[in-house]
Amino acid sequence: MAGGTPLKGLRAWILHRLVANYWSLPAVAVLVAPLVAALVLVADRAGAGAWMHERGLGLLTSSDTAQDLTIAIVGVDAAFLTLYWSITLIVLTLAAGNLGVRLVDRWLQKGLVRLSMAGLTFCLVFSIFVLARIDPQSPVIDLPHFALGTMLVLQLVNISMLGVAIHDLGRTMFIDRSIDHIGTAAAQVSVKLEPHPPYSGEWGYFLPAPREGYVEGIDLERIAELLGSSCARARLCAAPGSHVLRGEPIAMFESEPDKVNAISKAIPLGAFRSGAQSTVFEIRLLVEIAARALSPGINDFYTALACADRLATAMAGQAENWIDEGMMPCWVDDPRFELPGQDFRGLFDAPLDQFRQAAADYPSVSIRMIENFGRLYALLERDDAPCGLRDYLKQRAQEICQHAMDNAEHDKDRNAVKTAFARFDEASPLKVAA
Repeated sequence: MAGGTPLKGLRAWILHRLVANYWSLPAVAVLVAPLVAALVLVADRAGAGAWMHERGLGLLTSSDTAQDLTIAIVGVDAAFLTLYWSITLIVLTLAAGNLGVRLVDRWLQKGLVRLSMAGLTFCLVFSIFVLARIDPQSPVIDLPHFALGTMLVLQLVNISMLGVAIHDLGRTMFIDRSIDHIGTAAAQVSVKLEPHPPYSGEWGYFLPAPREGYVEGIDLERIAELLGSSCARARLCAAPGSHVLRGEPIAMFESEPDKVNAISKAIPLGAFRSGAQSTVFEIRLLVEIAARALSPGINDFYTALACADRLATAMAGQAENWIDEGMMPCWVDDPRFELPGQDFRGLFDAPLDQFRQAAADYPSVSIRMIENFGRLYALLERDDAPCGLRDYLKQRAQEICQHAMDNAEHDKDRNAVKTAFARFDEASPLKVAA
């Protein structure tokens, strides 16, 4: 569930679709369980079961009991799997309805849930194969004691894991955990940038989008490898998370590349916004959670306050990618690649506007965000961050202050918002209209 670098290339996107779901790992368990059961039964016939029986390690005293026990374990495993799957669907439905449907994309990647489903599935299939090898009329010594012992051990592990998994599943509804994970991931810089003057020449080739969709990621290393030294400048027009239409330019090159199709595959397009898009998705997800929490049907402004704090965390982490106006963000490792929309301003411009709009009717949330802007301003001033970034934070604080004041229904709230901005920076040249 951690964030980081967006997906790199079409192959990575396909692999992500195959792995980030609830069915892939259980499907592997279904395929592996018969092989493991076969190996255990072969070991039984090779003498492992007889060795256990001779030393009194066999737990069963009759074949009928062995069959009944195995039938019971198969039934319990099937019931556990059904119960856990039902609880998972109910929890995700409730959580998505209250907190945001796009959180489902992150929850599908939770390793513990997928591992629990795979464990339950594995034990069920394994137990069925062991049951098929039990003859209720055979002597006790001929029972597959090693397989039965393995089945019981797996059952104990499975029951223990089930308790842990249900606890974790219940905690899924505790939104603060997700907000913490999302905010921490959003603070990670996926592509390091540096400012350069924008290319002023003519672009020789426009790479069209092969279909409509959202940019999942850009494999810059692969594109650089494909271009070699044949192209001096390139501009990736669509940042991860951007929506493009079929035929719309997603990249421009100084001269036409030799391997256009391969370059196109290094910029995969998805049908919807997803966690694979990394930072841009995570920042917008924080705003979505806050906006939904502030909706009349939910009215949970404490969740919105948590989102405001994590937005501040994300901005602090992304501050190193600030690019002043008039300059073009370029990839540090290969400055010939221009990456508009992937700098600090590209990441936060729209989300901060949306957060301001959602928080305008909630003075407490607006005040918290103004205070966070002030904390960031003081931190960046101490670290001698670019003046443009500090001015940007001042401007954002002024905008959210003015909007909240315009929407405030009581003078006390209006004065509280105004006071919060006054504390932001007493010497700020920006003044809020009375």
